[in-house]
Amino acid sequence: MRKGKEPDYFDLFIKAASICNRAAEGLDELLDDLSDSHEKSNAIHEIEHEGDHLYHEVCYHLNRSFITPIEREDIMEISRYIENTIDSIDDVAIMLDMMSIESAKKRGKGMVNLITKSCSSLVAAAVEFKNFKKSKSLGPLLVEINNIEEEGDALFQSSMKGLFSKEKDVLEIVKWQEIYKSMENVLDSCEAVADAMERVIIKNC
Repeated sequence: MRKGKEPDYFDLFIKAASICNRAAEGLDELLDDLSDSHEKSNAIHEIEHEGDHLYHEVCYHLNRSFITPIEREDIMEISRYIENTIDSIDDVAIMLDMMSIESAKKRGKGMVNLITKSCSSLVAAAVEFKNFKKSKSLGPLLVEINNIEEEGDALFQSSMKGLFSKEKDVLEIVKWQEIYKSMENVLDSCEAVADAMERVIIKNC
């Protein structure tokens, strides 16, 4: 833990979002090639540990800070939601490995494509959030994350419908309905970060 100098919480948001994006990229690579899912899942889990450490660092500094650039609860909320997103990505990776998934379904790949898009937009939003009072592109980025989540909802529904209407293997149905739910959770968590940032803008601008 760093001591002394007050941290730049906005830089910590950027760092956390970048960790989240790396986890999403790892998940994309995992779904592209499931032959070594255990190793790739472990690599994502190591990234998740980085997110945990950073979240605890934010908590450590908040407990000792007298003045913060935005309200403490807002810093905690944004940090927690980013960490939740990283955790959700880790959950998907663990599930793919634990359930011994050997091939990705097309809609599953589509969900992960949306996850990588959302996490990439989150990094861009975190960079802009550092100057949220003047940024012209932050608002559109937050809207984009919300739109991706809505697209994810639609894909989730069609994925579940296709699973129950076309899949004949009951075990595959059980596996993939849980995987799809976990993938949707990632997009929900990412949207929660965007919504938390938007609330800060409303309160401070």
